[in-house]
Amino acid sequence: MTSMPPSKSLKDWKPPEGLDRSWPRRTALTRPGIRLCVFSAVFLAGGLIGVVAGARQSRRGQVEANRMRAEGRDTEGVVTRMWLGGQDYTICSLEYRFTVDGRVYRGSADVEKGFWHSLGVGMPIAVRYLPSAPAHNYPSAHPPYSAVWAATLLFGFMAALGAGPPFKLRRERRLLENGRPAPALVTRLRKRRCTQPGYTLYYEFALLEGGVCQGRCRVDRKPMPEGSVICILYDPDDPCRSAPYPLSLVKLAVG
Repeated sequence: MTSMPPSKSLKDWKPPEGLDRSWPRRTALTRPGIRLCVFSAVFLAGGLIGVVAGARQSRRGQVEANRMRAEGRDTEGVVTRMWLGGQDYTICSLEYRFTVDGRVYRGSADVEKGFWHSLGVGMPIAVRYLPSAPAHNYPSAHPPYSAVWAATLLFGFMAALGAGPPFKLRRERRLLENGRPAPALVTRLRKRRCTQPGYTLYYEFALLEGGVCQGRCRVDRKPMPEGSVICILYDPDDPCRSAPYPLSLVKLAVG
């Protein structure tokens, strides 16, 4: 904490209407706050459902893989078709057929590039199948690769995104309900150089108990210039927690 230079605008400063109400103040969500709550609920619910479904699918896939290793049999099939797929033609695919007890079965798989180039239409290929259900089969040299874990990880990331916004909303609500208003002097304004354009606003304000505290925040639009006086709210128990007023996600309730 340092001393803050006196300013006539600071001496004449009065808090905005509503901030002089007794604590806790009544609050309501702003439109961005409502959108954030909807976003959070959708991502959190979708992520959790996806994680549960992915875990179940992973267990089923593991059971089937164990069964194929334990009960599966190998036989010789014939490659019937080969092609390259995907947007950049990097996915090597093939089809094959094989016979079990006089009945012809077909299968297809995506395989590694080297293995794909070692084959040709009409060439033999080793196939592993389940005797009780020969329709369950794959090339013996290339067991199916399960990407369920990747999908589960993606849904887990979605759930994490959905769980984050409520903490920000709770922080703003508590600050508006119990925060102490104070005039703050804008000391520095820096344009952010990242994927999300905007500014970082630096300010300092005097505490009611004495002393000066500093704070900063990120804003999307260019705020008031250096030397301007803005209103901030700070937590009396932890003055380092502060934010310019009005807040983005919550507002004072009407009435």
